[in-house]
Amino acid sequence: MIERIRQTVRQHGMRGFRFAVVGALNTGIDIGLFTLAFYGLGWPLLLANATGFAVGVGNSYILNKYWTFGDRSTGREALARGLAFLATSLIGLALGSLSIWLLAKIMPAILAKIVTVGVTFVWNYWASGRFVFRKT
Repeated sequence: MIERIRQTVRQHGMRGFRFAVVGALNTGIDIGLFTLAFYGLGWPLLLANATGFAVGVGNSYILNKYWTFGDRSTGREALARGLAFLATSLIGLALGSLSIWLLAKIMPAILAKIVTVGVTFVWNYWASGRFVFRKT
């Protein structure tokens, strides 16, 4: 029993670390594109948010599939996981959009975006492990 607990902690510890590294890279992409679109190009808040999020999520799928979760699925299984990732990402986008919209009313948009990243990180890690890249 104790060995199983240790193994689970080691597995999730490394997986969580890898997810955080990928997340940091994606956060840079997301916030960078958001900043460029919102402040540099004058795009509306939610469009700028969705653009940064979408590019970050695409990168996230590839890196998390192969590096974080070691998923080597192909064919129908890969398609099903891709669709599950898309669905969970759209939920993450909805959570993030609601968060940034509410927070931007009380703080600068860039701070609202940074806080929102924390909200979506928690959701994305849990949903990726639970619904997308779970061992079958």
